[in-house]
Amino acid sequence: MYLPWLNGRSMVSGLTRTGVRPLAALLVAASLSGCVPVLMGGAMVGTAAVATDRRTAGIQLEDTSIDARIRGAISEHHGDKAQVTPSSYNRKVLLVGTVPDENTRTHIGRLAAAVENVEAVNNLISIGPTRSLSNAANDSLIASQVRAALLATNGLPSSAFSVTTHANVVYLQGRVSRSEGDTAARVASKLKGVGKVVTLYEYISDEEARRTSGQPSGSQSGASLAPAASQSVAPAPQAGAVTSGGGVQVIPIPAAP
Repeated sequence: MYLPWLNGRSMVSGLTRTGVRPLAALLVAASLSGCVPVLMGGAMVGTAAVATDRRTAGIQLEDTSIDARIRGAISEHHGDKAQVTPSSYNRKVLLVGTVPDENTRTHIGRLAAAVENVEAVNNLISIGPTRSLSNAANDSLIASQVRAALLATNGLPSSAFSVTTHANVVYLQGRVSRSEGDTAARVASKLKGVGKVVTLYEYISDEEARRTSGQPSGSQSGASLAPAASQSVAPAPQAGAVTSGGGVQVIPIPAAP
C-alpha cells in the first residue's frame, strides 16, 4: 500500500546510510512500489514485480525511486481526482489508470517526463470514472496470476518481466528476446479474466537472453510454447518523450464463444 508520508527514495537512502546491504534495500524498495497492491486515488492498481531481473541493481533502485517521485507529483497536483499508477522499467515509464479529462491526462504525462532520469513515458491513462475497490482488487489478483503463470512456464525467465494490470488489461514490460516476449504475452492472454495484453518490451538478442537467464548456448528461451505471429514495433521514443503508445504492441483476447 502506498503511504503518502513514506517516501520510497528516502527510505532506501536511509537503509544505505545505515549499512544495510544493497539487496536488502532493493527488497524494501520493491515492496514499496511493485510487490503489493498500490493504493492511489482511492483504489488499488494491480502490479506484480520481482526483486532480481536483467536490470542492474542500481537501475532497479532508480526505477523504484522514479515510481515514488511520480506518485508524489500526481498526489500533490491532482489528489484523489487522478487514479494513476506509474511503472518504471529501465527508466521508461508506463502510466495507466483513469482521470476525469484530457487536460489532467496530459499534465500527468508531463509530470512523469519531468522526473529526473526518466528516459521516456508511455501515457496509456484512460479518461473516465474511477474504478470500484472490488474491480481494483480483481486487477491485483490478475497481476499475481500472470506472474505465477510466467514463473510456471518452462524455459521462460519470469524475473525478466514486470506485470501491471488495470481494468483487466495486462501490461508487460521487460528486457526480453522476441521469443520470450511472445511466449509471455501468449501465457498471459490465456488466463481467465484477462481482456487484453499490451507489451512494452526492450528487445535483446537471443544470445544475450540465453546468457542472462543462465541457459546453455544453443538452447531456446521460451521454447515451451510456439511464438506468436510477428508484429511490427514502433521505434522507441526519444529520451524524455511522452507518447500514447510508441513501441507498444496490443494483443486482443478473442471473445468467448
